[in-house]
Amino acid sequence: MNEASSATDTDGRVGAWPRLAASAQGFYALSVYLPVSLLARRLRDRSRARRGVQRDTHATALPQVAWNEILARYPIRLVETDKADGNVNLAELAILAQAAAAIPPGSSVVEIGTFDGRTTLNLAINAAPARVVTLDLPPDEHAAFALAPGERQYVDKPQPGARFRAAAPPWQAAVQRITQLLGDSVTFDWSPYAGRAGLVFVDGSHAYDYVRRDSETAMRLVAKGGIVLWHDYGRWEGVSRALDELEAQRRLGLRHIAGTSLVIWRA
Repeated sequence: MNEASSATDTDGRVGAWPRLAASAQGFYALSVYLPVSLLARRLRDRSRARRGVQRDTHATALPQVAWNEILARYPIRLVETDKADGNVNLAELAILAQAAAAIPPGSSVVEIGTFDGRTTLNLAINAAPARVVTLDLPPDEHAAFALAPGERQYVDKPQPGARFRAAAPPWQAAVQRITQLLGDSVTFDWSPYAGRAGLVFVDGSHAYDYVRRDSETAMRLVAKGGIVLWHDYGRWEGVSRALDELEAQRRLGLRHIAGTSLVIWRA
């Protein structure tokens, strides 16, 4: 087999070695990384409690659930697993991949907040053959609402989706199913995508006003039986307050996935 065909089979499928490595990362993320990190967190919390040390976090109100109590387990593949500031962690990436793998035939995935495109790429790989639509605020566009303190750095980047744009050749078929949209999630015309998404991932601005509006958007975009996932619950005050208030007001059944900053809701 020559170099051009070694990474990809003749029918366009990803070659054996990249498939195996990506599958191993998926297994490791949920079978090793997440359980170990959960145990480490519990031990840290007990140690802090004994010493009277308060965690530098704010209170959260949503009940917790294990990921496998609310999502079926599918074989998943993870690539671009190195985490940069602003990315989901490895366990969160794997849970998002599980949700993407579970979408019904004919539905799509919508991501609010592309950032560097690491999550976008993994959603596309695991949601095949579905399309992934991702929206990001370009640096030169005025935000409809004030951004949260410290998050401007995630907007001021040369180009959204840099990591899926630079994806290795074995994953180019997945990249071709990604549609990059640019605009403000509050003012963007989402009507062509309403009610069609099997999965919506909300990871845009962490400001309270944005999270509330993006949450309402996500609920319009998701199809019946589909899933909405939010990132950074318990880490950013605006996200936590918005989701706690949303649940208190509407009793939707939002759940915080244990060991992560993800919140999940099934439409």
